[in-house]
Amino acid sequence: MSLQATLDRIPAHLRRFVVQQDYSAYDEIDQAVWRFTLLQTHHQLKHTAHQSYVKGLNRTGIYLDRIPRIEEMNDCLSEFGWGAVCVHGFIPPRAFQEFQALGILTINADIRRAGNLAYTPSPDIIHEAAGHAPIIPDPIYARFLKRFGEVGKQAFASKEDLAVYTAIKDLSSIKEDLNSTPAQIEQAMEDLYKALDSVPVTTEAAFLGRLHWWTVEYGLIGKPEDYKIYGAGILSSVGESTMLHLPEVKKMRLRARCVETDYDITEQQPQLYVVESFERLDEILDQVVADFAFKVGGKLALQRAVASGEVGTVHFNSGLQVIGELTEIVGGKPGYLRFTGPCALACDGKILDGHDRTYHADGFGMPVDRLADGIALSSLSTYDLGRFGYRGPGSRISLDYRSGIHLEGNLDNIVTNSRGDLLLLTFNNCRVTMGDRLLFDPAWGSYDLGVGESVPSAHAGAVDLDYWPATEFSEATYPKHKRYSSSEQQLLDLYRNNLAAWDEGVETALSVFAETTEVLERDFPDHWLQHWNMLEKLVEVDRGVKLSARLKTTMKEIESRDFSRIPVTLGLRYLGLH
Repeated sequence: MSLQATLDRIPAHLRRFVVQQDYSAYDEIDQAVWRFTLLQTHHQLKHTAHQSYVKGLNRTGIYLDRIPRIEEMNDCLSEFGWGAVCVHGFIPPRAFQEFQALGILTINADIRRAGNLAYTPSPDIIHEAAGHAPIIPDPIYARFLKRFGEVGKQAFASKEDLAVYTAIKDLSSIKEDLNSTPAQIEQAMEDLYKALDSVPVTTEAAFLGRLHWWTVEYGLIGKPEDYKIYGAGILSSVGESTMLHLPEVKKMRLRARCVETDYDITEQQPQLYVVESFERLDEILDQVVADFAFKVGGKLALQRAVASGEVGTVHFNSGLQVIGELTEIVGGKPGYLRFTGPCALACDGKILDGHDRTYHADGFGMPVDRLADGIALSSLSTYDLGRFGYRGPGSRISLDYRSGIHLEGNLDNIVTNSRGDLLLLTFNNCRVTMGDRLLFDPAWGSYDLGVGESVPSAHAGAVDLDYWPATEFSEATYPKHKRYSSSEQQLLDLYRNNLAAWDEGVETALSVFAETTEVLERDFPDHWLQHWNMLEKLVEVDRGVKLSARLKTTMKEIESRDFSRIPVTLGLRYLGLH
């Protein structure tokens, strides 16, 4: 499947998140970061990752020696019913789940800087390509991912969840930014803690976010004492893929109650969960969502919809579906529902003609109860309306509900469902009251009476994606070409000179490598990656013993100053020098 074919599958409202990869913006240091990370993780993970990992790299368009092209990855993933597109930074959780439900991998084109090579708090192409893609060729796991997306896009969140997401996004970006000051990082941390403290209850979306973290991002498979890695956060992290084996990192059997454990996206994880098999993931997901609004319906579902403060879809037993933000439940059973506009009315997942968000721009309201005599209006046909005085369009009729709602107006139009039962009645000159409360006044225009006595389901998002305003694909390209300071340009030139020297031959390379080492020690005392690149070449040709020893010593000194962030030991072990 071509990239264009994948783009054609993206709903109009999600197109704004898709950007274009500018491969020319990756410089030699970026490529070195990718190559070192992939060499180290592959060296470790070929023994410790799920069996799909090693073969899955090449099968999904990922190679050890260069940053992948999104278009190539898309072509490879299409063989497994998936695709790939380029995005920038964190995209909203709901959008991420929608892409996942479609079987489209969203990949941030940016790449971590060398200083965050072991672990990055911000999503980058190493994590989202080399982390998420390799296990997708496993059909059971790939099916689970899509199903998770389908469930995730229906889970109710909250305004507080959005604030936490924004705070995490800001913190990860600040930590990844080389120019960020300690004060900025500290302030971003405070903002995150403040956002977390403001969350009154754990929402459906938050529970699913935790499940996603402990499975898709940081999951292990097998037994707590004998496991393999499949989580993308570990597969893409030189640090995590090593540190997780330490005894102080607890390994616990995955159960549905794992969603009671929160996580910190900016730090390495103190515990991990092990699932017995990929089939078991579906069972755990079923247990977690068993009491979600879209499963249980009823008043609980309505209360969660109100608390979310977001657009959702409420399903009624008649087949009517109301899309909009539910803002008020009037009456205890309930009796009447008020939605804030823009709203749309649908049936069988399709918006009814003439009842889109433009027509119901100011909101919508409807009773949810049987009539006063116990009759369910949804069980009646157009013919049955005769008992209320209906003789044709314009007939004035009145309806009374058990909740005390009284409606009186001229019935002008009737919409039925596929069985011929009542779905929607449109009145003019209509007044709706509930005791002393006025629910609809004739001066407000025509009144569309939704038919329904119960709510079998409610969920976040629109049941018909045409509800959302269309957006266009962005013309933005990422990553952005860097503007180098004189020092940054000097370092980049060292990389370029070394590559050119190696192409000219070993003798030339030895001379240039020695000069480069002098400059690095003098001007870039904390930069170790180029040391490793040179050392790798020297080991390959078995030359430059003294220079190799010097490079190794310097690298170990750099690592000793910040051991947790600098994976020198891993790099030396890979070369057989540790």
